[in-house]
Amino acid sequence: MKIFVTKEYFDKSQRKVRELQERLAQIRSDKTAAYTEDTNTWHDNFAYEHLTREEKQTEKLVADLLADLDNMLVVPRNKPATTETVGLYCWVCVTQENETTGAETKCRLGIVPLGAEDISQQKYAYNMPLVHPLVGLSVGDETTVRVPSGEIHMIIQTIEPLQPQE
Repeated sequence: MKIFVTKEYFDKSQRKVRELQERLAQIRSDKTAAYTEDTNTWHDNFAYEHLTREEKQTEKLVADLLADLDNMLVVPRNKPATTETVGLYCWVCVTQENETTGAETKCRLGIVPLGAEDISQQKYAYNMPLVHPLVGLSVGDETTVRVPSGEIHMIIQTIEPLQPQE
């Protein structure tokens, strides 16, 4: 499954992998030193065992991040949005009805790739639970979204392009 991200998010992920790989090299060096300098004391054995555990954890983090990088698809900021279906870089105006309270409200939600989200401006990453069920739907379509406070029934009213500078 592809993960849609901004170029900045992708670059940050690559930097994180490089940092973890450097840390892994340092752990392996320290582990070799702890093994070489073993004086058969509890303290020295503990250092070697601790570094072995840290090495395995760091290896797993690097492998997971590399797998994520392989699945990342950088979405250009000027990617045009369609007004026919909900997708990246669009504003979706919905009528929300809280199934628990029965309250009905209208709101405007922006859908963007990872790294471009800004909750204060109502811009959400496409994979967030609030907006993910909307992706691929059209005007007039309905869906129900589960949130911690219950379920929200949403009806899509309009779909508008979200300009990258917005």
